[in-house]
Amino acid sequence: MRYAALALAAAVLAGATSPAAAQSAGDVADTRCIMVLQAVSRDPAQRESAARGVFYYMGRVASRGPLPRIEAIMAAQGKTMNTPQAVQAELTRCGAELSQRGAEIQAVNQNLVKRFGPPPAAAPAKK
Repeated sequence: MRYAALALAAAVLAGATSPAAAQSAGDVADTRCIMVLQAVSRDPAQRESAARGVFYYMGRVASRGPLPRIEAIMAAQGKTMNTPQAVQAELTRCGAELSQRGAEIQAVNQNLVKRFGPPPAAAPAKK
């Protein structure tokens, strides 16, 4: 009985420390987007839109569990994203997804304006 308990504890600890066990395909794909968007954010002209994209993908990853788990994914994926072609392919994929989500929220906003009219103007900030 004691050996069974020790074996069970060892199996649980091994699973808890194995980053591969916690990696889903969605986590890997979203983390790759975070990585390429962080690289793009180094360009001052792209910084703001890239930062919005990083936060979008961080939110997706965080919705599936603690964010620090992506460190292992970043370390592993950094080894595979080591050519300009690989980075560009990810940037194209992630950019297309961000564009689609942006179009979806614009459509929702347009539908709401049709139903309820435009939102009231924001009040000027008090000094």
